[in-house]
Amino acid sequence: MSKERRTKLLIALLGIGLSSLAVVPFFFMGQSEGGGALELRMPTTHDMFLHYDQMKSFYNGLAAGEIYPRWEEDTNRGFGAPTTSFYPPGVYYLTSGFYRVTEDWLRTLLGAQLLMMIASAAALYFYARRVMGRAAAITAMTAYVFLPYHLTDQYHRGAIAELLGFVWMPLILIFCDRLMKAPSADETTRISNRRATFLDAAGLAICYGAFLWSHPPTAYQFTLGLGVYLLALGVMQRHWKGLLVVSLAMALGLGLSAAYLVSAAIEQNLIHKEFISETWPYHDTYMFVHSLYSAEWYSGFFKLLDWIWITGTALIAGVALLLLAVKRRALDPAPALRRRVIAWVILGGLASFMMVKASMPIGILIPKLDIGVFTWRMLSITTLVTALLIGALVQAAALASRNGYRGNRILFGSLAVFVMIGFLGFSAIAVVRPMINVPVFEPEAEHINYATIPATAPDDPRDLAEDMPRAELASENGTVSVEDWKPQHRVIHTVLTDDDVLLVKTFNFPGWSAAIDGQPEPIDTNPEMGDMEIKVSKGSHIVTLDFLDTPARRYGRLITLVSVGMIAALCFTHLGAGRRLKKDATSS
Repeated sequence: MSKERRTKLLIALLGIGLSSLAVVPFFFMGQSEGGGALELRMPTTHDMFLHYDQMKSFYNGLAAGEIYPRWEEDTNRGFGAPTTSFYPPGVYYLTSGFYRVTEDWLRTLLGAQLLMMIASAAALYFYARRVMGRAAAITAMTAYVFLPYHLTDQYHRGAIAELLGFVWMPLILIFCDRLMKAPSADETTRISNRRATFLDAAGLAICYGAFLWSHPPTAYQFTLGLGVYLLALGVMQRHWKGLLVVSLAMALGLGLSAAYLVSAAIEQNLIHKEFISETWPYHDTYMFVHSLYSAEWYSGFFKLLDWIWITGTALIAGVALLLLAVKRRALDPAPALRRRVIAWVILGGLASFMMVKASMPIGILIPKLDIGVFTWRMLSITTLVTALLIGALVQAAALASRNGYRGNRILFGSLAVFVMIGFLGFSAIAVVRPMINVPVFEPEAEHINYATIPATAPDDPRDLAEDMPRAELASENGTVSVEDWKPQHRVIHTVLTDDDVLLVKTFNFPGWSAAIDGQPEPIDTNPEMGDMEIKVSKGSHIVTLDFLDTPARRYGRLITLVSVGMIAALCFTHLGAGRRLKKDATSS
């Protein structure tokens, strides 16, 4: 094995090791009665109750043969909910894949979260490596893994969908940077770059689409910051053509996510969408405000967020001052890195500003900014920027050493070490240690989802009947037997001595269709509980129920399929251009 390959292997093993050190301890924490020290478990977190039930329901839908399961069967006391028409399903495909192998949900979560951390570490390393040396890129990768908000999403919030976003942000920056590259003076290089543009555009579209499938709130927040980042980069590079290609590629990524986004946007009035906006008004979630949360259990969490914001903002401002103002020549030998540092500082500074109440006059002018739900989700952006700036400090020290500036080398190197130790200590003491004594996670007895309950159903799902059978007759004029009951397909056999109404314990949500003996039959909605009522005539009948696509869902699926075709065309165009280049080189 060559030295270069051995080095790359060691870096890969380091990324896996650091990711394991960050993720695995979480699954041996939490206080439980009678459990051993090496028992696989995890502490209780904010969102895991939601994710735990939803990922199980999603897997059941896949196991029943649905490519995109949209109906959560067991939630809301068995009346169901169209959860993944409105909540992004990306991370549930990942957990379903792990469950298929492990057949254990705790091992599934361990595997999925470890893979997400490894992937995010690798993505950050590859992005940083474009403008930094190996040591600096490794430092940035290490920081990205262990910075407090990244770990807070796992250890406190249990926000697995948001964790997946940490993978996509560096990858999006990689492809954006490649597409924003200024044209070369060399004709051969220029032709080669044009060929690479097709593949880079496809890569950006895939990563951006995957981000939207994973977690649209943070994807939208990142998109706003990314626009400013790209404008700053365009000004510094004096090259604007790349912006058009980036915009087209991101539009293609938007189309890739249309199967989810179109129905989520168009059909949101079909559910109690006001639950989110009324429970968590976006402009009441600024840093240092937290007026919505009076419960003592949350006070420590929000103090933690405030300090993450303070330390991250201070580092962004301090590094900007040091590298770009006080030590003006620090990054002169690396103009590409200097441009990136300026753009990162702008991106991180904007994110920090948009998390404080002073930004409200601007925030209220930005369309749909409230889909982020919480302003402090932008800490994921400042985490990305902070990790990159720590890497930039190490690179500045390396540049100073190379050019004989001993004082600068000591200054930047010692500062990088100090910052890394400080953040590692912060994460260990303020993020990880408090979770050791938290009660161990136990699934809820029943899964209630207020956010996606149909508008025709009661506001509070706990008002629903608990002991209602899956199917029964209103006037009991016969017998009912359920022959098949899958998440999106049900078969019910009725034998009636007189006409009656079949009551089905499932919310009558648009998309559900009924057939009696193969003939379509309308479904009425119970005005009290929102479940199904189907008129059935005397005799023996087979009633079939299927959850089908609405026009909005079909339209979204069509856009996604077209986008997949266009991305495939970009990849084939890249390959075709490569063959032509090779043929031209051979003939000449």
